[in-house]
Amino acid sequence: MEWSFVRYLSAKKSVDDRSLNRRVWASLENEIRHHSGNTSLRILELGMGIGTMFQRMLEWGLIEEAEYIGIDAEKENIETARDTIPLWVKEQGWNAQAFDLEPYQNRLFHGVTYAFLRADLYDFLQQTRWQDYFDLVIANAVLDLVDLKLALPLIRNCLKQNGLGYFTINFDGLTAFEPIIHAELDEQIIHLYHQSMDERCINGKNSGESRTGRRLFSALGQAGFEILQAGSSDWAVFPRGGHYSADEGYFLHFILHFFEETIPKYPQIDPNDFQHWLKIRRSQVDQGKLIFLAHQWDFLVRKQ
Repeated sequence: MEWSFVRYLSAKKSVDDRSLNRRVWASLENEIRHHSGNTSLRILELGMGIGTMFQRMLEWGLIEEAEYIGIDAEKENIETARDTIPLWVKEQGWNAQAFDLEPYQNRLFHGVTYAFLRADLYDFLQQTRWQDYFDLVIANAVLDLVDLKLALPLIRNCLKQNGLGYFTINFDGLTAFEPIIHAELDEQIIHLYHQSMDERCINGKNSGESRTGRRLFSALGQAGFEILQAGSSDWAVFPRGGHYSADEGYFLHFILHFFEETIPKYPQIDPNDFQHWLKIRRSQVDQGKLIFLAHQWDFLVRKQ
């Protein structure tokens, strides 16, 4: 099968919709409702993917007057967002329009303006022009892929005083598949998958870990943030009547693809045993029998 990361991100939207902690979301809504000033809310999203969080903010009524900038390092993600979001906005009738970030134009439009930019997270955050600029920084399923000691201070610097951070779907060290195939093999495979997260290095930088969710409780305070609200945002993907919601069958196949790319790097697992395990898991997805669980945390924070 030819795998599409863009389709995976699209399929993940319904999983995230169901998983995002609504108490944390409600706290974010309350903070935005009390946003004061004549200027619109300035929002930055890190690792925006194909724009599903931007869509969610409009669908769930979070923003009505805002300037949104979304960045992502992957060219295909940005191109997809630029191709699909304007049409979606028009079809849904949202009061939103795209604007050009380069050259930057003064905001005259009343409603939501948005721009999508291909950029490295660290490079973007270090630009002087963005210091003390944003009212809200969003990172959905991102902070468990970065070095917190580097990223959190940079995020803080880009926020205005008392600015907010909405950091969601931060993995926290629990993955489970049901039904169990072979308890010991299942445990070994999942252990090595988590180990790969702890060992991950991108462009010479440590890139996340398998227990980022719990680490954030202390890391956020050390970086100068006050935690306003926190709650779990577990993924729970399971069939109903032998079928998965939306495109969540593809989501599960892509999760297994992550395992397929990772586990062969570890000699502790016999290749034949792993291929047999993978074949059974894929068959379970096709038959509407696989249950997948992952434990995660959401945070709403304020710059101190």
